[in-house]
This record gives sequence, structure tokens and C-alpha cells, in this order.
Amino acid sequence: MNQLIWIADGVALAIHHRQIAEHGGLEGIRDEGLLESALSRPQNLLAYSESPPDMASLAAAYAYGIVKNHPFVDGK
Repeated sequence: MNQLIWIADGVALAIHHRQIAEHGGLEGIRDEGLLESALSRPQNLLAYSESPPDMASLAAAYAYGIVKNHPFVDGK
């Protein structure tokens, strides 16, 4: 597997800001710890999975972490 580039907190916040600007809603983080947890989920999957996960599984881990943890004020 090539070198992976993980999504940093600042990148996630920039994406959130852009989505709120485009689609409306409340801006801000509800809980920074929950955001860090959500963004760490793919790294955890890679480290502790029995077999190496594919890119789709890592992307799904990001999505699941953000949806489950609901770290932003506006859950959109």
C-alpha cells in the first residue's frame, strides 16, 4: 500500500466551513474530542484490522466516524 495521507483536523474544519457556506446551517464544532475520534477511526482500522483494509473501507470509516460521533454543531 502506498503512503496514506490522513485527513487533518484543519482540513475537516475547512470542508465543514465550505459546506455550511454553500448549503447553510450552523457552523462550529460541538466537541473537539469527538472530531479527533472520528478522524482517527481509519488509522485505528488500519492498525488493528486482521487484514489490510482497502481504500473504500478507510473512507467508510471516516464517514461512519463523523456520522456516529456527530462532532459538528450542525450535523449536515
